Amino acid sequence: MDHTALLLIDLQRDFLEVNGRMAVSVADASQVVSLANRLIQHGVSAGWKLIFIKNGYPKSDLIGNLFPQRRGDRGFPWGGAGSSVIVPFSGLVLTKSRPDAFTNPELEETLTSGAVHQLVVLGVMAEGCVRATVKGATSRGFGVTVVSDAVASSRGLFWRFGVRSMKNAGAIAKVSSEILGLCPSPP
Repeated sequence: MDHTALLLIDLQRDFLEVNGRMAVSVADASQVVSLANRLIQHGVSAGWKLIFIKNGYPKSDLIGNLFPQRRGDRGFPWGGAGSSVIVPFSGLVLTKSRPDAFTNPELEETLTSGAVHQLVVLGVMAEGCVRATVKGATSRGFGVTVVSDAVASSRGLFWRFGVRSMKNAGAIAKVSSEILGLCPSPP
């Protein structure tokens, strides 16, 4: 059994569709969705655990539901149209209400009970939820590989900051072709 999990972070309509509340560029969205689908297929073949992390917050969060645009990267109402998953997915779906997906204790419990040691991470936003989750994972001792060409942000500067910050936290950044085995890893 492989001890790897593929974490797909916030691949939701509000981030990846043109009219989404916090949409990345059309080109970035298209690339992330395409690579996510390929990495899901690869993960299934490799025996990886597939975990989709969904951004949202409970209906009881009255302030957040009234002013979601002021919450920045924190979320969108559970069950709202913009929170729906944009990638066909049959793995475990977990919801988080803060940028770090590990604030949902079910994520760490699932990884630990499945003897997962290595995470492959992709999604949006590089400087927000992806970065926070990667930092949460490395601080808990997980090995993390960030699929840099399957991570997007609303601006190139934010993407560069996010990827640099994840590497500084101990993550390894690889392009999808390295993970999919289409070219050898650099020495």
